[in-house]
Amino acid sequence: MRSTHALLGALLVAGMLGLPAPAASAAEPQADRVLPLDRYTSDKGRTLAQRYDAILKKLNAGIFNCMPWLDVKKEGIGFYKPKHLASDARYLSLNVDVDQQPNATFMAQPVEGRASAMFSRYVPHLLRAMTGAAELLAEPQLDGFTVIVSWLQKEPGARERPVFDTIAAFMAKPLVADYLAARVGVAQLAERAQVLAWDGETRLGEVKVRGWADDFARTYRVTGYTPDPRFTCR
Repeated sequence: MRSTHALLGALLVAGMLGLPAPAASAAEPQADRVLPLDRYTSDKGRTLAQRYDAILKKLNAGIFNCMPWLDVKKEGIGFYKPKHLASDARYLSLNVDVDQQPNATFMAQPVEGRASAMFSRYVPHLLRAMTGAAELLAEPQLDGFTVIVSWLQKEPGARERPVFDTIAAFMAKPLVADYLAARVGVAQLAERAQVLAWDGETRLGEVKVRGWADDFARTYRVTGYTPDPRFTCR
């Protein structure tokens, strides 16, 4: 996980998918999942971080409690600058690992097929979690949203390092606003997003993904797990 996180840190400055294993009841989310203020590299980033600190912490706690099969990476939530954009554009970024059993049939698909399936399953749902506070869409200094999803390719053997597939979906704020207002659907969201992919630490570049309705992240419940009653999971 750490090597994939470091790789993406260079990019972001300052039915076949299997089911996750059961988890214990939630405790408190780790505070280091939110990028601290002193790690920002511009006044724009620091201003956003200060203004929306409570919202970022609530996002971290909401995912921790409502989607326990997702692990937000260290400093995985913050107002990052996508490196492929020339200006100091700031995107609210969410970087997660999916705890799911590797599936040989799923992994045998072309990278575009795997990326499309994971985009459809997680990106629309996580976007809704990220935009639960309406003021974010009205924030003039926020330029867009990034969702990064990683999943294990296969169970590592003894002394083997785990290898992950990763996609990073970059979506400008007007596109996200159109999606949330139902002016475009998941298919159009996928078509207009910029999606980059990695095979382990090997950058595969931009991939074209398809999008379709997938309610798994909204409807799945982990057996024996009870979320914190302070959170409404939907």
